[in-house]
Amino acid sequence: MGKQLYLQSKNIEAYQELGKVIELSLPIQDFWKVETLIKEANFLKASGEPTPEVMDFYRKIFEFCTRFAVYEAERLWLYEQAKEKS
Repeated sequence: MGKQLYLQSKNIEAYQELGKVIELSLPIQDFWKVETLIKEANFLKASGEPTPEVMDFYRKIFEFCTRFAVYEAERLWLYEQAKEKS
């Protein structure tokens, strides 16, 4: 998980080379919540937090976003990413 999480509102085809792109349909309040969570996760990553702690935070974001995925395949991918890896 070396990539940084972020939200975008532009055409996804132009960003395919950046990594996995998930289309979400979010109510505005949930958009703001996800935006805040992503900022916190990226701050943890930038401040040198250990990878397991950052990944736990990412899993929380993926779990929250699962219900907003537009496509079933993307919803399943988010669900798998949100599961605790052993």
